[in-house]
Amino acid sequence: MAIEVTMPQLSDTMSEGTILTWRKKEGEKISRGDALAEVATDKADLEIESFHEGTLLRINTPAGTKVKVGAVIAVIGESGENIAAPAAAPSAQTAEPAKAVASAPASNPTSNPTSNHTSNPASNPASSPTVAPPLAEPSSHAGERIKISPLAKNVAEAHGIDFSTVHGSGDGGRIVRRDIEMLMESVPTAPIVKNPASRSTPAPALPAPVPPQSSMPPSGMGKSEPLSTMRTTIASRMVESVTTIPHFYVTSKINMSEVKRLRASLKELPQYEGITFNHIIIKAVALALRKYPAVNSSYQAGNLVQPSDVNVGIVTAVPGGLLIPVVKRADVSPLADIVADAKAMVQRARAGKPKADDLSGGTFSISNMGMFAVESFTAIISPGQGAILAVSAIEDEPVVSGGGVIVAPVVRATLSVDHRIIDGVMAGEFLTELRRLLQDPVLLLA
Repeated sequence: MAIEVTMPQLSDTMSEGTILTWRKKEGEKISRGDALAEVATDKADLEIESFHEGTLLRINTPAGTKVKVGAVIAVIGESGENIAAPAAAPSAQTAEPAKAVASAPASNPTSNPTSNHTSNPASNPASSPTVAPPLAEPSSHAGERIKISPLAKNVAEAHGIDFSTVHGSGDGGRIVRRDIEMLMESVPTAPIVKNPASRSTPAPALPAPVPPQSSMPPSGMGKSEPLSTMRTTIASRMVESVTTIPHFYVTSKINMSEVKRLRASLKELPQYEGITFNHIIIKAVALALRKYPAVNSSYQAGNLVQPSDVNVGIVTAVPGGLLIPVVKRADVSPLADIVADAKAMVQRARAGKPKADDLSGGTFSISNMGMFAVESFTAIISPGQGAILAVSAIEDEPVVSGGGVIVAPVVRATLSVDHRIIDGVMAGEFLTELRRLLQDPVLLLA
């Protein structure tokens, strides 16, 4: 029996994705776990894996098509099986070719870098075909879309690099980050101007158009440039968080002497290779969340939503923004598994190749700035969650112990909670339990 393959939600913020390449062809055999296609989301390029076995009978959406989550993109079934003809071509709300986007009008970017304005297609694009969005991709041949990963594009745009003539080293000639970095190393001079005019047929000289006043930075304020796709998503999510979630903050000072001793002992064992303080904190946070599940909950449409699992997200800096890989069921996973899983997911995120499951399902997040000289800070809650923990650097400080004063490594942990569902008492109980676990970390190995 034929099975329809739909566009999955590959991250918590994904509402649509663009099919970059199909890894399988029509008529090709499919096994469970095979990569069907590569998709560009608002955060990263991810692969769609098959959950079924059979033959790829039909591809509904060709490469270069933007597709809404839940739309049918392919059909898998038995070889030679008769399948119904595809429905009428999907509307712009369901799937739209990437080339059509280039002719849709868009609003000019604002000069205020903290604002978030995304371009909305006009209801009748045909009525204004000459207006192009400011972020249309360059092309080396008319009508041909350049294959480039979002990460590589972000790096190129940030450095003013023209990638229209770059030959990519990725699959199918796709331009990846290392191609842009190699180009940057070979061209240390001034940035290349993007979309240079053709030199073969000089066009008549025309007066230079004057940009709208709203897009011009004030005199002496430097340049203004549109946000990348990732940064636009981050801006939208952060504005949503601070304007809809009433934040409440609680801070605890924690003696990390025993954690340092535990890490020094464990890192010599092969199953704990590469263990960091953050891995130990993830496990302690997960156990504290299991004891106080209200802090693991979220507010959604007037309801208190209590997840069945404790899935801890790790806020990770990547070129051009942030990603949040998620350690699933961290409360019941052994510390050694958390070390291995977290290391692998963070490495994939920083390489621009996270797996689809890496970025979804988070119920709580940790933002750790321990690698910097940061004494304390507060973090903004990710929409869809009820709390986030901000962890500072571990610093030696005077600590009262046994009636005397000693010098000990101390960390400050600040919990941001959604005050609609989490009160000060709940936050205080959670931090007290977290402090207890970190000051007696042998409990994390039980």
